[in-house]
Amino acid sequence: MNRKFHSIILIGFIMVALLSCGGTGGAPGSDPASTGIMITSTNLTVTSPDIDTVQDCCSPTPVMPAIFAQACTTLEKMITREDATLNVSTSNMTPDVTSAQFPASVQQCTITYIKANEDPAAPIIESLTIYPDCQLAVGANACPVTLIDITRKYQYSTPVFVTHTSSPAEQPTHYVAKYSCTYTNNFGKSGSFEAEIDLWLSDFNNC
Repeated sequence: MNRKFHSIILIGFIMVALLSCGGTGGAPGSDPASTGIMITSTNLTVTSPDIDTVQDCCSPTPVMPAIFAQACTTLEKMITREDATLNVSTSNMTPDVTSAQFPASVQQCTITYIKANEDPAAPIIESLTIYPDCQLAVGANACPVTLIDITRKYQYSTPVFVTHTSSPAEQPTHYVAKYSCTYTNNFGKSGSFEAEIDLWLSDFNNC
């Protein structure tokens, strides 16, 4: 009976050990076991969550057509891609052995633009893969990254404001930009993490 009891206890310890694998915490998708780096937190910050997706010409009535054309050309150049700041906090998993896994670097991020569940009529915006110049050291790191480019602004604005093939329930229209990123440590071992931010798309400069 004692032998059977000890066997059950041993099996229980093995199951606990197996279940604990991968339960080391960190940001979603982080893989400290292979890289020696714990991604402790991630988030994104932006200057404004409101994204203007339309080229507007808001000049006053011109005296000559040439003046009007010049004014429009100047204003249209104001539509540019939007940027964000990717904030990544890290810690060294083996400080008592070595810190040689740093510096690490973010290799790429794929941004998925997720429509709000309550707004299925909103246009589909293709995902965007970027390759940030982002070095990671121990502690807090802040890296500039693309939030949305001009092509994807048009993927929203064209069906909503030009062809009228999409009619979102909300104006401005709510999306979530979800970043799925991969990074490598100083030895080339790869890990991953995720971050996301809310944004609202519309014609904010309408005249």
